[in-house]
Amino acid sequence: MSQENGAAMPSLPPLYQPGHLPGGLKVDPGWAYVPPVRPDFRLNLDREETTCPPAVSLDEADRRRRADFPIQQSNRYPSKLIEAALAGRIAAGAGVDRANVLVGNGIMSLLTYVYEVYSRPGEYVTVPTPGFWPAYTYAMQRARGVWMPMYLADGADPLRPRFIFPLEQVREALSRGSAICYLCNPNNPTGTLIPFEHLAALVNEFPRTLFVWDEAYGPFAAYRLDPRLFELPQAVELVRQGCPNLVVTRTFSKVHALANHRVGYLVSHPNNVETLRAHMGPYDMSELSLAMAYYNYQEPDFVQRVVRTVVEHMDTYQAFLHQRGVPTYGGYRNSLLVEGLELGRRYEREGIAVRSMVYQAGIPNPIASTFRITMPADRENFEFLMSVTEGVTA
Repeated sequence: MSQENGAAMPSLPPLYQPGHLPGGLKVDPGWAYVPPVRPDFRLNLDREETTCPPAVSLDEADRRRRADFPIQQSNRYPSKLIEAALAGRIAAGAGVDRANVLVGNGIMSLLTYVYEVYSRPGEYVTVPTPGFWPAYTYAMQRARGVWMPMYLADGADPLRPRFIFPLEQVREALSRGSAICYLCNPNNPTGTLIPFEHLAALVNEFPRTLFVWDEAYGPFAAYRLDPRLFELPQAVELVRQGCPNLVVTRTFSKVHALANHRVGYLVSHPNNVETLRAHMGPYDMSELSLAMAYYNYQEPDFVQRVVRTVVEHMDTYQAFLHQRGVPTYGGYRNSLLVEGLELGRRYEREGIAVRSMVYQAGIPNPIASTFRITMPADRENFEFLMSVTEGVTA
């Protein structure tokens, strides 16, 4: 806990200081982010994965790749042809120039470059808390400290408690010095939708801070706000207007059902895109993964069906839990926080994996009594979930 200017601001120090020799352990392995793998469960709803296969299969994507890009065979290094074609499609869909788009090996990999390029050892980054767990470790394992302004709890509705974006606390953290501010919108895991006007105000007020606006769950939020939309448009519009200190990240892992293929992208000022590209390896991405992203991106009907189905299932599931007196948080993502760790353990005894929201020691955690559960994107798995839910909540 850091104490400055007479006010307490939760913070975490770097895990190591620069200057280490080969063979010396300079990090705490217990902080390394390693997602659990639990193949023995019948239904894994712990990692926000889409429960149905993608629109275009791997075999079909490979067939199309060999027809459309015949220069690229498996014995050759990636040609970048599909990557360029994918970036062009994304730019056209987002209404920006090709120079505004950078494709990478998932959002997580892109974020590691962002932390390395735009911050220095000893500097602080700001991550509102509760927040996306790896964002803390990205910073700490690179000798950065983390300011943690706390989301504000609102329990006025006992069945729908929520968290509110802490605008003034974020301002306080940034005023103390912060190279990067990471904002997940809607937030993972609380489901908080950050008002866009807050982002617009912050990027103007703190021009020396790079804001990472993570829209991994944006399609679900966009559809809830307007059934005609399947992406949130406002942050990309800021980039289109030339905002220099904003990076908008999106992923193929969720609505395109491509989590295993590790493809994400960012939209930002061309100077940021070129700077980050210069730090990436020449062959960061598999041609097959790029082909999966390229051909599945051309299937908007699939994306819309996934979003509509998840939202419908979310509403049904949430209403059922509320009938049983079980509080839930969120609703703008493809998962919910549900109150009651014992209820989570009951799910796991029935073969459904969920994610307990227990953090590492040192991170303030107002959601330690909850678990996160992903909404199935297909009817069969949702019916199984509801059948089990009737039993575990009885």
